[in-house]
Amino acid sequence: MCGIGGIACAGADEVPPVGQLTAMAWAMAHRGPDDQGLYRQPGIGLCFRRLSIIDRQGGHQPIGNEDGSIWLVCNGEIYNHHKLRRELQARGHVFRSRSDVEVVLHLYEEKGLDCLGLLRGMFAFALWDQKRRRLLLARDRLGIKPLYYTVLPGKICFASEIKPLLALPGVEAEVNLEAIDSFLTFRFVPAPLTLFKGIVKLQPGHYLTYCRGKIRVKRYWDLPLPATSTMNEDASAAYLLALLQETVRSHLQAETPVGLFLSGGLDSSVLLALAAGESSARLQTFSLGFTRGDRPHQGFWELAEARRLARYYATEHHEIEVSPGDVPGALADIIWQLEEPLGDPTIIPLYFISREAALRVKVVLSGEGADEIFAGYEVYLQPWQRTLLHLLPLPLKKNLLASLATRWPAGLPGKNFLRRATLPVEAWYRGVGLTFNEGEKANLYGPGLKQVITGLEPEAGARAYFPSGDYLSPLEKMLYFDTKYWLADDTLLKADKLTMACSLELRVPFLDHQVVEYAAVLPPNFKIRGKVLKYILKKAVADILPPGVIRRQKLGFTAPITSWINNELHAFAAAVLQSQQFRRREYFRPEVVEGLLKDTRPHPARGRQIFALLVLELWHRLFIDGERQLAAPPVDTEQIVVEGI
Repeated sequence: MCGIGGIACAGADEVPPVGQLTAMAWAMAHRGPDDQGLYRQPGIGLCFRRLSIIDRQGGHQPIGNEDGSIWLVCNGEIYNHHKLRRELQARGHVFRSRSDVEVVLHLYEEKGLDCLGLLRGMFAFALWDQKRRRLLLARDRLGIKPLYYTVLPGKICFASEIKPLLALPGVEAEVNLEAIDSFLTFRFVPAPLTLFKGIVKLQPGHYLTYCRGKIRVKRYWDLPLPATSTMNEDASAAYLLALLQETVRSHLQAETPVGLFLSGGLDSSVLLALAAGESSARLQTFSLGFTRGDRPHQGFWELAEARRLARYYATEHHEIEVSPGDVPGALADIIWQLEEPLGDPTIIPLYFISREAALRVKVVLSGEGADEIFAGYEVYLQPWQRTLLHLLPLPLKKNLLASLATRWPAGLPGKNFLRRATLPVEAWYRGVGLTFNEGEKANLYGPGLKQVITGLEPEAGARAYFPSGDYLSPLEKMLYFDTKYWLADDTLLKADKLTMACSLELRVPFLDHQVVEYAAVLPPNFKIRGKVLKYILKKAVADILPPGVIRRQKLGFTAPITSWINNELHAFAAAVLQSQQFRRREYFRPEVVEGLLKDTRPHPARGRQIFALLVLELWHRLFIDGERQLAAPPVDTEQIVVEGI
């Protein structure tokens, strides 16, 4: 696990300065405290920071091929590197290390751009082909590893994070006002946008080529769509278990201790059961619980369940407790490390548990993605609930539901469901993180921001992510949308940034692309059976888990943000959102923000909205107002080992 960066120039003779490459590497030193490398030639400069996990002695980067015509920096893990290495050696390729990423170089020599389809893993890499004078940037299929770039006159600059780009001359930290609208809709900024003007994300499953000043971006992978299926349920469950066992085995590859984030819920329990069966070493597990007044916070406490599982599998177990008083002091650091604002409360527990785990291990497994590919959120039950309404005659159904939706008291559960009941899924579903709807945003925005975003339709952009095909069920469309739209830019963004901020590699076995592709083609009734979510996963793992785990009610790895906003963190939120600094931006109408703060109903939507505004303001202070500046690297060019010229 590493941090990569670089500069490619359109001019054949231009060589990126050592100082600029070093500044980029310094800005992401936390991603790789074990090693640093630079490579420079006319047209290209690459920089690299390394967290040593596989081939700790010989895995230095940038790494070149046999004749030095191709150079690579890669962030991530290639889990099928042993198989690929054997095949490439049989074809005459000579390897200089045991590093998993060296296979990318030789595979590119054999297959060119088609090499991407043969890689199994999480990765973001930059490859310079000197003979073609071509830069290749690529990102893994699901977007587990991030990659950003910006275009300057005569060059393209790229990095694993945004801060290395901001360290370059000519790159300013300016707000992309249009992206504010997307952030407040979804609680994240969908790729390729970021909240920084001129800095964009390479989308998951895409590659970019830069050759003599010309940029080409192309998708190389998409989530498969299910076809008419006659799959056998028992055989599918057995195959899924075998696939998960093989996947976890591959994700345990490391020359350092491996840990696991353990919530006590289904997903992490499955990973623990599989990892314990594959690992000869004692696993380390990490769990977190929230307290209030030195007592467990009701509804946000899973330490007891996690403790039972840790004892059952004889792990070395570690627990972290977080109180509301811990949050204000940590929030600015969380946002600084994220670089992009996220209105997702799970950033809080992930930050604290990552800090604790990094004291003991370099690698952790986590259950991200299982809910999106196997249908684990309660919102996925809505298509089933809607089928009951569709049994009504059409005229009665439309008139009755419209009347009920109009008369239903605002704020009571069920109003939105009634409003959406007669609409196709593309018209109403916006993912599990929907924060402000269009009407709420129109009421919130000040005149200046409203003028900037006039004509923008982030929800229309979201609709374009739904797969076409009348044969697809609403559930299949919802799962496709969440996997392709919000997974990378919310769930995986925070997973990467907050773990790597602690020099900790997080691996997500459920998002191995072979698991994802298999889950995608399973029929809907394998994923939800009646009111049972993740049905096929539960069936597959029933015999390997302790009694009671499958029947446990889902709590989710989140934080009691609504409760905090109404109580312990209310003064903190009000101080930030009613400050002169916040008001002077004139993004939002003060009276509307004040109304949100005064409304103390325990409604989750309101808590999410205030938290999103709070995160946005703190992000603005850190990155735009410059309240936390990037430290300049102590550059001594005589001490830097630079390969190339």
